[in-house]
Amino acid sequence: MVDLLSRTVSRPGAPDRAPAPVWLAGLVAGAAMAVAGLVAAMGLAVVGWLGGNGGAMTSALRIGVDGWLLGHGSRLQTADATIELVPLGITMIVGWLALRGGRWAARASELTRTVDAVTVGATFACAYTSLVLVVALTASHPGAEPTLIRPLLVAAAVTFAAAGFGAVRQADDLDRVVERIPDELRAAWIGAVGGTLTLIGCAALTLVASLIVHAGALRDLVEALDPGLVGGLVLVVVCVAVLPNVILLTVSVLLGPGAAIGTGTSVTLSEVTVGPMPAVPWLAAVPGSGTQPAALSALAALPLICGVVAGAMAVRRYPVFGYDRAALRGLLAGVTGGLLVAGLVSLSGGAIGPGRMADVGPAALACLAVAVVALGLGGLVGGLGVRALQSRRVP
Repeated sequence: MVDLLSRTVSRPGAPDRAPAPVWLAGLVAGAAMAVAGLVAAMGLAVVGWLGGNGGAMTSALRIGVDGWLLGHGSRLQTADATIELVPLGITMIVGWLALRGGRWAARASELTRTVDAVTVGATFACAYTSLVLVVALTASHPGAEPTLIRPLLVAAAVTFAAAGFGAVRQADDLDRVVERIPDELRAAWIGAVGGTLTLIGCAALTLVASLIVHAGALRDLVEALDPGLVGGLVLVVVCVAVLPNVILLTVSVLLGPGAAIGTGTSVTLSEVTVGPMPAVPWLAAVPGSGTQPAALSALAALPLICGVVAGAMAVRRYPVFGYDRAALRGLLAGVTGGLLVAGLVSLSGGAIGPGRMADVGPAALACLAVAVVALGLGGLVGGLGVRALQSRRVP
């Protein structure tokens, strides 16, 4: 009798609740994160409108919506120009929101299986992409017409990958998934990511150093803009949104082929030819036209050094016997890193206005060739170097 009562009497304050279905948690998370990002973009646009000198609030809301769609890869066709440049800062925020949403969905559904993480990613992407489609259709007006195909593809790909990854991480199943991947692929990926991040970090430091050297030009540009308090806040948001683009353009300069900031312009380590540029504070780092100091050419060695990092990380993390296998593993990591760098660099450009501003971005094919060769050779050297150090440690 006592045993029966103990099983039938429930504890107050601790009701038993079944976890939400995996597909429902993914749908709710996707819709919530899409709405959160859209509302934030529209809110920032309204803040800028409040600090402005006029105009309708509906126009400000449209600007916020258009900016949000641009971050998803939309091409915006206006009466005077086509805007194609994707503010990668917004795209990264979309990925971060999807990552957090995927983790929440995994907790809400008490996810335990890897296959359920795929369900979370798929349902999250469906809900998120559906809202992108609705917004793109309703935001179209004669003054600015966003495209549909590219933002839908970008939204689906980014949110599926990020939400699925977040769900796997929350389920503590990532190690088991990674163990199923062959060592050669894992080594190549680890090395490629390490080399790519190292090169991006070098580009960021180069950008900061150039801004310090050209601090006077930066000060004059900001003073000419005279944004005020609210306008300054909006300017900071815009600068953050395009910062990844600027860093990747700097990577293209370090690779050698350089970048264009308008038709007929060229920015390389040895020669700079530029005309009028957009009033973006980051562009104050661009030197004046003419031949650049020979010392800057030494920065061209950075991609090769980053390739060495890629090869060293691959062989150090996944050691192999024999110099031939170490060289192959390092070479594969470097080449993979070169492909990854070239892919990221190709995303950094795009038209940002009419006329000469329709040509902004890197020389993508030339950057691809240089990145694969430089990081590949560096990876070969790095793999052999680590193997030589490991052989010396063996008694």
